[in-house]
Order: sequence, then C-alpha cells, then structure tokens
Amino acid sequence: MVRIVALDLDGTLLDSADRISEANAQAVRRAVEQGTEVVLATSRWYSLAKKTADALGLSTPLICHTGGLIRDPGSGEDLLHLRLDLEAAREVAAYCDARRYRTFATVDDLTYLRTDDAMDPAQLPPDVRPVPKLAPMLGAAPTAILTFGSGAVDDLLATFGERYVGVLNLCEGYSETFPRYLSVSHADADKGSALRHVCERMGIDPQDALAIGDATPDEAMFRVAGHSVAMANAPARVRELADTIAPRNDQDGVAWAIERFVL
Repeated sequence: MVRIVALDLDGTLLDSADRISEANAQAVRRAVEQGTEVVLATSRWYSLAKKTADALGLSTPLICHTGGLIRDPGSGEDLLHLRLDLEAAREVAAYCDARRYRTFATVDDLTYLRTDDAMDPAQLPPDVRPVPKLAPMLGAAPTAILTFGSGAVDDLLATFGERYVGVLNLCEGYSETFPRYLSVSHADADKGSALRHVCERMGIDPQDALAIGDATPDEAMFRVAGHSVAMANAPARVRELADTIAPRNDQDGVAWAIERFVL
C-alpha cells in the first residue's frame, strides 16, 4: 500500500510550459482525499514549491534545494536546513561570476539571480533579486546554488567535483523537457535522505513510499522508496533505475502513475 508519494516538479508534475495539467492536479487531489500523503520534492527554492503546494491544497512538508531544506508550510518551521560551507560557496559563486554564468543562490528566504540581462525587479517574485555578481551577496551561508547550461555544468563539475568531495553535493539534472542544470548543496543533502526524514517524522515506512521523478537528483528518492516511477522524458540512466516508466510529463505521466499505484 502506498502511504506517501514523493513528487518531483520540473519535468515531472509540471509540463514543458511549467504548468500542472488538470489530470495531474485531479489525481493528486484524489490521492490526498483518500488519505495518501503527497510531498513535493524539488531542486528549486521554497517559494516555488509552496506556490505549487498551495495550488494543489497540500499541507505536507516541502523538500526543496535537492533535500537541503525541508519546511513545514503551515508553521513555517524548518524541519531540516543544511547550509553550504560558506567559503566553498563563495568560491563557486565567484567562479560563476567571472564566467558570467546564469546562476541562482538562495540565502535564507532570498534568492539572488546573477544575470547580465536587464530585468525589472517588479516583474520578478518578491523573493528573487537580480544582481550582476553573486559572491558579494553571500554574507551568510546559502542553502544552495543553482546554475544552468551544459557548458556551466561541465565546467563546475570539472573544477569543483573532486575538490569538494564530502563538503558539497554537485548534482546534475537533465531531462528532455528541462535544460541541463547543476544543483550545488550541502554534501549530506539529497532527495532520498530528505524523503527518509519526512517519512520518519510522519511515521511512515519508506517502503510504503512511491517516488516519481525525471532527473538525476530523483535517483536518491528511487533508492529509498518502495517503488519508483520515472517519466518517459527522463534520461536513460534514470529510467533504468526506476521500477516503472510512466508517460511523459506532457502526457499526464503523474496522473497515470497515481491512478495505477495509489488510487
């Protein structure tokens, strides 16, 4: 029996236009109505996860920043918050600054976006601030750094991957419907450990969990959950690790998985 569903956002619950289909939304709500917990797990920051949770009527803990943050949306309490080593984070940020990579860094509840594009802050969410350089913004240790683009991903992995083993978790993500990205978080942060933490808090055996995802960060959830489902748009490696392959995220794959294994 599935008692909890761990659900990735980009490339999984969200379609290629970053929307939740009516079929997916209805399936999630039906699962909750019958008593199944649904937990969102994303590499993005808290406010984006909270917006999606609110749209679906979810009140369960939110797993953000690839497991670096677990927050109760009702009380606002951080159930787990693993911040990066400050000096390592500053070095990564300065490296991205020098190469002008489009990069996000979240410090507490404020996310800085390093970009060369002219952006009107009024057009951005109130917790996202465009800046020309990230490193000067890191007065405190960030929760995560997120950068996009194959060149940036390859460069950062080659430069920092071995150097910061045991200090940073550099987790690459990619699927057919989402550009390649790199999530830099605390070495102990991953979606699998976060899912185990949530299950323990809720008194649920992880073997009663269903994990649904589409990218490398979701592999850790697949190893923890009793059953795993990969979207058809996931890379071959991710599909090979999953127990079941669902239709693509643009074909209501989440609804298909929930209807098959939960409802």
